[in-house]
Amino acid sequence: MRHKNETRPAYEMRKEHIAAAAMVLLCLPIFLIYVSFFSQAFFVDGHFSAQNFRFLYETIVLGQYTVPAMGPSFANTVLFTACVTLTEVVISLMAGYALSRIQFTGRSVLQKMLLLLRLFPGVLLLISILYILMGMKLLNTMTGVVLVAIALRLPGSTFVIRNFFNDIPQDLENSALVDGCNRLTAFFQVIIHLVKPGIASIGMFSFMSAWSNYLLFNTLILTGKVPVMATYLRTLSLNDQMIADYGIFSAMALVYMLPVLLFFIISQKSLMKGGFSGGKGI
Repeated sequence: MRHKNETRPAYEMRKEHIAAAAMVLLCLPIFLIYVSFFSQAFFVDGHFSAQNFRFLYETIVLGQYTVPAMGPSFANTVLFTACVTLTEVVISLMAGYALSRIQFTGRSVLQKMLLLLRLFPGVLLLISILYILMGMKLLNTMTGVVLVAIALRLPGSTFVIRNFFNDIPQDLENSALVDGCNRLTAFFQVIIHLVKPGIASIGMFSFMSAWSNYLLFNTLILTGKVPVMATYLRTLSLNDQMIADYGIFSAMALVYMLPVLLFFIISQKSLMKGGFSGGKGI
C-alpha cells in the first residue's frame, strides 16, 4: 500500500498533465463562444449596459421591424411548461407504479406497447394529430398543444419511472403495509421518497422538452394567437433586420435559457442521487 508521503511515478503525472491540457484545449472554443455570447448581451459600444434587455418591458423597433415585448410569450411558455411537466410527472408516477407493483391482465402487453411508442417518432403522427384536434375543436388552442405534448412524452416517462420502482425492494413496501399503511399511504410516505432521482430525471427532461417546444406550436397553432418563446425567437431570426443586431438576440437567448438552468440547479441534488438496489422480492 502506497504511503501518503510517497510520490507518484513521473509517467503517471505526465499522463495527467497531458489529459488536463487536452481537456483545456477542447473546452477553449466552447468557452470563447460563451464569452462572446455574454459580451454581446451585456456590452454596447464597449460599455456595460442593460439596453439590450429593454424588450422585456417595452416594444422595440429594429430598422423597419417592430419587436413586441417578450412578456406574453414568456407567460405562455411558463404556463405551457408547468402544465406539461406537472401532469406528465403525476400520471407517469401512477402508471409506472401500477406497472411495477400491480398484477393485472394485459400488463405485459402494455409494457411492450409503451416501449414501442417510446421508439416511434412522434413527428410522424403530426398529420393525424392535426385532424384529431380539428375534430375535437382544439386546433389553434393552448389546451390542444398541452394534451398532445403530454401524450407524446408519457410512454417514455412511464417506462423510465417504472424501472426506478422495480429497483425498490418489495420488502420495504411490505413492511410499511404491515405497520398499518395502506397502499396509498405507503406510496406517499415511503416509496415516493426512494424514487426522487427518477422524478427529477423525468421532470428535467419534460421541462426542457416543453420549454423549447417549437414544432408543436408551429404545426398546431396556425393563427399565431398563442406566442411562446420558441416561436418568438424564430420570428426574429427570420427577419433581415434582426440579423445585424446580435446584442439583442443574445440577450433574448440568455433570458430564454435562464429558467432551464435554474430548474437544473434546483433538481441537481435529487438527479445525482443513486438508485436504490438490493434486498429481496424485487
